Amino acid sequence: MDFFINFIVIALFVFPFIALIHEAGHAFFLKLAGGELLELSIGNGEVLWKYKLFYLRVAYFAGGQVVAKDIEILGKFQRTLFYLGGILFNLASAVILDLTTGYELGVFRNYLDSFIFVSYLNVVINLLPLTTIFGDTDGKKLVHLYREQKAA
Repeated sequence: MDFFINFIVIALFVFPFIALIHEAGHAFFLKLAGGELLELSIGNGEVLWKYKLFYLRVAYFAGGQVVAKDIEILGKFQRTLFYLGGILFNLASAVILDLTTGYELGVFRNYLDSFIFVSYLNVVINLLPLTTIFGDTDGKKLVHLYREQKAA
């Protein structure tokens, strides 16, 4: 029973918070590069709630996305930082909490430990060049960026 309750809490609260940090990283580096943010959303599917440029979608526990206007006009380095932004924010949040809480890899004492572990996992998954049910990972977008530049 405890496993089931923990899984539900992690899926409904920890995953969306990790996604929010990830998408905030993309948005931060987009704005830093002078790009225009059209949408920062958490989840997938129909819009459940909207406030300015923030969208909460029905499947709010299932990833997220940043929609930018004309990202192609950004330079290669700026786009690289944009794609790495989510990974860097997830890594920074996990490392800071890891160092301040005494987290031990694979030991889950509380939901904060789960947050740290899943943040590290999110970093690794997003670095891999994969296509998931949510679309291409940041790693795959980076591979496309550098292949596109060589082909041009």
